[in-house]
Amino acid sequence: MNRIIDTHAHLYYPELLSELKDILNRAKDNGIEKIIIPAVNLETSLHILKLTEEHEMLYCAIGIHPGDVKESSFKDIDEIEKLISHEKVVAIGETGLDYYWDKSFIEKQKEFFKLQIEIAKDKNLPIVIHTRDSTEDAINIVRENRNGRLKGQFHCFSGSIEQLKEITELKNFYVSFCGNVTYKKNSGDDIVKACPEGKLLSETDSPFLPPVPYRGKKNEPSYIVKTLEKISEIRNDDYDKLLEKIFYNSLELFFPKSI
Repeated sequence: MNRIIDTHAHLYYPELLSELKDILNRAKDNGIEKIIIPAVNLETSLHILKLTEEHEMLYCAIGIHPGDVKESSFKDIDEIEKLISHEKVVAIGETGLDYYWDKSFIEKQKEFFKLQIEIAKDKNLPIVIHTRDSTEDAINIVRENRNGRLKGQFHCFSGSIEQLKEITELKNFYVSFCGNVTYKKNSGDDIVKACPEGKLLSETDSPFLPPVPYRGKKNEPSYIVKTLEKISEIRNDDYDKLLEKIFYNSLELFFPKSI
């Protein structure tokens, strides 16, 4: 049986919540042992904490997404920090930078990103990093603000091979790829191949980016198998051995006490 951790699934979206029990059952049937739900603001941080209390396999990252920074306050950061002691919190995020939608508040994004990095360092938790059209700036901020304890995930990686190399040279940082690696127009096979297996994580980014053959549907954790099969095919890796390594990487970053 596969042993898989979906490290990034936004299960609080209404279209997933409405059938959450069935979604989790399908996940279990496909070998998924744990699912990490990333928050995007204070409201979702509070919401997903309740979800994790109701379902044993669910865990969470709490924080403020760069797209939500504009409508968030520094008080929200303070309130999120108070929640970190909850036993189901395994990371800070989703945070980072997003230059795709709105470039009018980039400086505030950077400030919130740096604040959440400081919290991650202080609490010895990994940080989950979003980098849409902003990979180089995000890498530079991590490099400038890290210490020996900072660790994290560049989720849904879409940068260059050079940027991948920069990330893999940072101690305790990992990358993950989503269902778009299965798409015909995907041009990132060389990046998937270049990623050291010791730096790979698994994720869906549900309900977004469903892999082929589910494209056009809402994504869910059970579909992760198709993404992982494609990654194995691109890399010409033994599927079972690759899954075992990715599972260990996920434990090492998010659940180190279980190793």
